[in-house]
Amino acid sequence: MKKLLFVLVLLGSLIIVRSQDKELRNEHPILGSMPGFTLYDFDKRDFGAYSFCDVNGDDYIVEGQITYYYYECDDSTDPKNILNRFEEIGDSLNANIYGDGKNQLYMVLQVDHRRMYVDLFAEDFYYTLNIIERGELKSEIKAEDLVKDLEQIGKSVLYFNFKRNECELTSDCKEIIEMIVKALKSIPTRGLSIDAYTDNIGRRDDNLEVSRRRAENLYNELVKLGIDPQRMVYNGYGEENPIADNNTVMGRAFNNRIELVKK
Repeated sequence: MKKLLFVLVLLGSLIIVRSQDKELRNEHPILGSMPGFTLYDFDKRDFGAYSFCDVNGDDYIVEGQITYYYYECDDSTDPKNILNRFEEIGDSLNANIYGDGKNQLYMVLQVDHRRMYVDLFAEDFYYTLNIIERGELKSEIKAEDLVKDLEQIGKSVLYFNFKRNECELTSDCKEIIEMIVKALKSIPTRGLSIDAYTDNIGRRDDNLEVSRRRAENLYNELVKLGIDPQRMVYNGYGEENPIADNNTVMGRAFNNRIELVKK
């Protein structure tokens, strides 16, 4: 009987440990959780669309990996304590933070190569977190490295972080475009093909058109800045020739690229 009781106690302890391990695995690696709260519900989608709120209170759609957390505590607490806890974390990560100061908190932050959107709602005994993570890549290549890639490898891969189905070059692209111009002016006789690609989300024909327009927009911008149009051609290849796994957020970020190819 004592042996049986010991086995039951041991099994019970293993169940508790495994439950705790599962909860720790589910916690977000950067934001963590509020002390004294237990994770009761968790859901993760590798890709989806989420209606997020901007600083003016207007909704817009964010796409990416979406993770949902629901936490409860045994005793009631002031929701402001929860908001303050996550606001401190956001401040340490240089996040853009806003909300109503009572129950709602929004954060937008950049971590490594990911853009994170955090939607937190807090009440007196629970809170929910919806975290949307977009894979984004920043091209930090220098002009001399771009020239080296073109001459030695035959191409250079660049990332402009276009929004879904959008083709316009934003002000965030100014630095990389200026770098391309500097590089091309240093090799004035080199011909160039501007080849744009997308991930595989959406219709194939739409992706093909989006990539063509992105390549064309970069071509036009380079011409405006003094690059001879006769040196360049542009092409859109859509979701062809992926260089990473389209089933992951970061993989899709790698596939949404523009390649400058030596001609």
